Amino acid sequence: MYGVSAHAQRVALKTNAIDWLMLSPNLSLETRLSAHMTLDVGFSANPFPVSIAGYRWNNLRFQPELRYYFARPMSRHFVGLAALGASYRLNMKTRFLHGIMAGVGATYGYAFVLNKNWNMEAEIGVGIAYARAKNFRDTEKAPTEPNYGRVLPVPMRFALSFSYIFD
Repeated sequence: MYGVSAHAQRVALKTNAIDWLMLSPNLSLETRLSAHMTLDVGFSANPFPVSIAGYRWNNLRFQPELRYYFARPMSRHFVGLAALGASYRLNMKTRFLHGIMAGVGATYGYAFVLNKNWNMEAEIGVGIAYARAKNFRDTEKAPTEPNYGRVLPVPMRFALSFSYIFD
C-alpha cells in the first residue's frame, strides 16, 4: 500500500480597509496553487457616486494577482504580479472623465498571521495602465466616442486587508 499525503485546500476571503475608507466596498478570494503560490482575485465597486469637495466618482474594479510567498502561502513576505481592469466615472468640478482602464504591475506585501483563521495583510504595488475615456467639460455635450487615451503610472495596490482563512 502506498501512503498518500493530503493537504487541505486553503482559501481566504478578504476585504481591504483602505478601499472601504475610499467608499468602495470590496471582496477578494485567495486560493492556494502550490507550496509557495496563490491566486488572489479581487472586486471593488462604488456604483453610487460619492461627492467630496466638488469631486464625484464611482467605479467598478477587477484585480487578479499571482503571488509568490517566501515562506508558506498566506504567511509573511510575498511578491506579486497584478493586473487591473476598471470602469470609472470621475467628475472634477467642471471636468468629466468617463472611461475604462487596464494595467499590470508588481506588488510587495506582508501577511501577519493573527491566529489559525485570521490574517492581516499590508501591501503596496506600482504599475502602468492605459486609460481611455470621454473627456469633457460641463459646458460641453458628452462626446459619443472616447477622446482621451493615456498610458499612466498607477498605484497597483495600496491595501490593509483582513482575511478569514478556511481550512
